[in-house]
Order: sequence, then C-alpha cells, then structure tokens
Amino acid sequence: MAVQLDIRTLLYLFIFGNLFTALLTSFYRLHSSRDRASTLFIAAKWLQVAYWSSFLLWNVMPHYLAIPLSNALILVGGGLEIAALLLMTGLFGRKAKLYYWIISVCSVISYGMVALFYNRPNIRVATTSLWAVLFLVYPAFRLMKNRKGSPLQGLLGFIFYLFAAVMLIRSMAALFLEPGMGALSPNVPQYLYFLGMFFLLIVGSSAFILLSNEHTYEKLKRMATYDGLTGILGRRTFMQEAEEKLAHAVKKQELYSLLLLDLDHFKRVNDTQGHDVGDAVLQDFVLTIQSNLRTLDLFGRVGGEEFAVLLCGLDEEDSSRKAEQLRKAVEEGASSFTYPGVYTVSIGIVTVLPGPLTSLNMLYKLSDQALYQAKQLGRNRVERSG
Repeated sequence: MAVQLDIRTLLYLFIFGNLFTALLTSFYRLHSSRDRASTLFIAAKWLQVAYWSSFLLWNVMPHYLAIPLSNALILVGGGLEIAALLLMTGLFGRKAKLYYWIISVCSVISYGMVALFYNRPNIRVATTSLWAVLFLVYPAFRLMKNRKGSPLQGLLGFIFYLFAAVMLIRSMAALFLEPGMGALSPNVPQYLYFLGMFFLLIVGSSAFILLSNEHTYEKLKRMATYDGLTGILGRRTFMQEAEEKLAHAVKKQELYSLLLLDLDHFKRVNDTQGHDVGDAVLQDFVLTIQSNLRTLDLFGRVGGEEFAVLLCGLDEEDSSRKAEQLRKAVEEGASSFTYPGVYTVSIGIVTVLPGPLTSLNMLYKLSDQALYQAKQLGRNRVERSG
C-alpha cells in the first residue's frame, strides 16, 4: 500500500511539475516574441500534463480507451518537446522530421497490433519503452555529434542517452523479468523509470530555457557581427579583426594593404529609384566583390555605401592590380544588373610594411584620403595613398 502511495505521489509531482512549467512558459510568452520552438515546447508541456493526469482516470475509464489515450499523449508530448529542443539548436531539419514521422507511424501501428493480439500489460510496457528509446537516441546522437554545438548541448545529448538506457532496461524487465509488470507496477525498473522521468522533467525545462538564452545570445552576437543587409562584417567587427591582422603583420613582418571602396553617386540611386533598388545594388555589389576576393581577405561594410577590404601579403603592385580587378568587376557586373544604368566604385588604397607604431586609424585616414582623391579625379578609379 505504501509503494502504491509513493507512485501516486510521483504522479502528482509530474502533473504539477509540468503544469507549473506550462503556465510559467505560457505567461512569459504572452509578453515576448513567439517562435516555433517555444510554441512546440508549451504544447508539449500541456500534453504531458494531460498524460500524467490520464493515469488518474484509469479507474473510471475503460482500459481500451484510457491506455491508448495515455500512450498517444506521451508520444505526441514527448515528440514535441524533443522537436522544440532540436529546433532551438538548429538540428530539426528535413531528415529529423522524416525520422520522427516514420517512427511515430510505426509506433502507432505496432502498439495497435499489440493491443489487438498480445494485449498484456508487460507487452504494452515493453513496446512503448522500446519506441521511446528510438525517440531519444536520435536527439542524443545529433546533439553529441554536433561539433558546432555548445557544451550544454553535448551534456543534454548525454542525458538523453542515459534516459534511453533506462527505457531499454524497463523494456527488457517487462519482457523477461516481470511478466505481470504494468505501467504503474512497483518494482526497481519502474522506480528507475519514474526517477528518470522526474529528472527529465527538470532537465528538459531547464535545458530549454538555457538553450533559448543561448540561441538569443548567438542571434544578438550575429547581429552585432554582421551587416543585416549584405551579410558581411559590420564596421565594429571589421575594425576589430583588422586590428588583429595588423598585429599579426607587425609580428611576421608582412605587407598590409587597406582598401576603402565607395559606390559612386549612390545617393542618386536611392533618390531616383528608391531604397529597395538601392539595397539591391548594395547586395549585388557585395556579391561581386566577394567573388573576387581570397578566403583570407577581410571584407566589411564600414558606412552606408562605403566598404573596406584588407589584403595581407601583397605588395603595392599586386594590391593595385587587385584593386583594379575589383573596380572592373563592379563595372562589368553592374551592366547586367536590373538597375537601369551602370553603377561604379571608387577605391582608395594604402600599402605598408607595418611597424610597432603603425595604427589602423592612421592607415584608415590615408586610405580615406586616397579615396577622396579618386572622387575628385572623376570617380570609377583607383588611387593610392602617397
């Protein structure tokens, strides 16, 4: 009797634990941005509340209705929670969706076969547990294999593996050790299962919150790092990385070239054609420049229509040749652009063998002066700082 009371107490813990998580998350999302992962997670928690509550109805509902209902609720609820976690980590792609569709359909069919032909409690427990293992090992494998993932994601994958092992033990015990075992039977495998579920309740909720914060941080970091329109480095990040490369060039005694590029008469494009066309011009310009740079070159947007390129290891002749190549590529590429008219670019360049007193600010000013000279001399040309 005491053991039964313990299991019933655990049921109430699961009900209220998921209920409070669902309520807190739902109310929080009322006043914040809603995303698909959060929506799935909240739905999962409400379904899990319904799942644990359904056990309390087993004495008042026919078993042929109550048992399939409970299994359907945990199948969908658990699947949605896993999907939410994978979405938050960027791992819920087409393959993941296909995998879960397949095992969901197969699990429903297999459970239906068991209910029709082998409808014994231990067989039902074993079947449900085995399919739960397949639900868990996929996110465990993806999270631990993901080299770009954070340590938190790796830890979460390890926890999924542990719980998959618990479900496997539960299934084997139901098949071979406890032939009379049911969903609420008091035995050691069941205790492991309930403790594992309680642990997963805490870990799953905490992990989702932490992954949500991690996702938000990465999003803000990307916004601060890259220009939103063109996708290349923003001014602040370009200058930071250019400083690092300058320090490396000083240490290795390598040549260092800084180019400033400014689209000619760009204000006229915006005024006559509209900002949508202006944005398209900037994007087309960036693609043209990127296709003519090396992977080790640095490219960033430092102003409205002003861009910067950093070339390391090229002397004055080679860097001038590269600058002229970029100018011609823009001129030729613009002729096939949908904008009515050819847009051009003026370029200012400075090349130095940097020393300890060389500053990026000084090089930027010299390159800017050369760019100003290119504008004064008629635009669509390259000028080098003396």
